[in-house]
Amino acid sequence: MALFRRRPRSGPTDIRIDAERSSQIDDYLAEQIRPDGPGLALAVTAAGTIAHAAGYGLADLASRRPIAPETIFHLASCGKQFTALGILMLAEERKLGLEDPIGKHLPALARFGPGVTLRRLLNHTSGIRDFYDEDGIDEVLSRWERPTNANVISLCADLGCPMMEDGMKPGDTFSYGNTGYDLLGAVIERVSGQSYHDFFQRRVFDRLAMKDTFSVPDERVQDPRCATGYALDNRDNFVEQGGSEFDDLVGSGSFYTTVFDLCRYDQALRTNGLMSAGSLREAASCGRTNNGEFTEYGLGWYLADYEGRPLAEHKGEWTGFYTYIVRYLDRPLSIFGLTNRPDLNLVDVANVATDAYG
Repeated sequence: MALFRRRPRSGPTDIRIDAERSSQIDDYLAEQIRPDGPGLALAVTAAGTIAHAAGYGLADLASRRPIAPETIFHLASCGKQFTALGILMLAEERKLGLEDPIGKHLPALARFGPGVTLRRLLNHTSGIRDFYDEDGIDEVLSRWERPTNANVISLCADLGCPMMEDGMKPGDTFSYGNTGYDLLGAVIERVSGQSYHDFFQRRVFDRLAMKDTFSVPDERVQDPRCATGYALDNRDNFVEQGGSEFDDLVGSGSFYTTVFDLCRYDQALRTNGLMSAGSLREAASCGRTNNGEFTEYGLGWYLADYEGRPLAEHKGEWTGFYTYIVRYLDRPLSIFGLTNRPDLNLVDVANVATDAYG
């Protein structure tokens, strides 16, 4: 299989490709991805350098444009970690507190009471109903063709979320969802006085020279380096995926990026260039329910381990894009996989990379 444009690019992280270890990843992916089908951009950072950066397969089937480390993908739900980062940055500036009730910053939701806190929204224990399931999508689209964050706030207020089962209250259960993070996106806008896009562009992406990372709305979605997302039909043919009516929402996953830019981001996290070490530990601390059970989710990250090695990870899936980020907590090793095909197991890919470089 051909590797496309594995070349250095300026940034805060040096590039030192280890050809022997990279070949272990290449050999594995040669069995998973055909050069004439949708593919993968993959990067590995180890000990402060980019140790592997490559593209496999095609970014777009019609033009036969190959994937490279500079190819732009939708980040899907992996973008939740940026929303959590924004909240933690504002908390460090004492513009909000993690124990603040949502109503303090979004007055339309004040009747939710003190139990629906920013922390519980971050770790998915708030009880807020998720409008991304089939019934919720129908409810939203019956009111708005392309809902915004303001619409979601209005709907939550109208329907009296959180919709908990009888006798339950915020903090009783963990339930992963997107709506809570869309509300957090609105909090970032309200507290910072900036649009979600501008907040991250000015506070994070411009600062780190992440030139190919942005949140919608942004004209760069038309950049010719953007990949096309694909799904499989019932005959296992790749079918191009269009956008979603929910694409105007920000907070739960509205970013586009490249694996090179994610390496810059990772380096900033490891050097406390975006938030303090204390805030980073907070993000990687497992949430708990009211009865003390661990949720296996921190603030924007799932927390797990691979062969006893603790890690923070997240997956994403949206309109034909599939993403996975894993950062090991006991060593300087991170892996970023962005793909436009649904039949590639990104966790397996990351494990192969871990075995090669860990």
